[in-house]
Amino acid sequence: MNKQRLRNLTTGKLHTEMSHIYQDLEYITGMKGIMTHMLPNVMRAVEPWLEIMVTDSEYWDGEYSPTLEGEYDLQPMDMSQQDKCLMRYHDLPCPLFGSKS
Repeated sequence: MNKQRLRNLTTGKLHTEMSHIYQDLEYITGMKGIMTHMLPNVMRAVEPWLEIMVTDSEYWDGEYSPTLEGEYDLQPMDMSQQDKCLMRYHDLPCPLFGSKS
């Protein structure tokens, strides 16, 4: 994965195009059709997995850093990881109705 695109997911700051966030979350989770209102909860559900998979501190500094170049070897979740992520997602309040999603 492009390092700037990965920083979109780890820093909370947009380093590339917004469309990359949708594409990369779909790649990581295997879930197609992620919509705008789903992004905050998908990010919360994916973050514990990202913290395990991406251990380099430069990705978690919360800073905007457009100079980082290259690729980061990040494979998508396996089926077990997808199931755990989906359970975390479903346990979060629905952003549209304030109840479980």
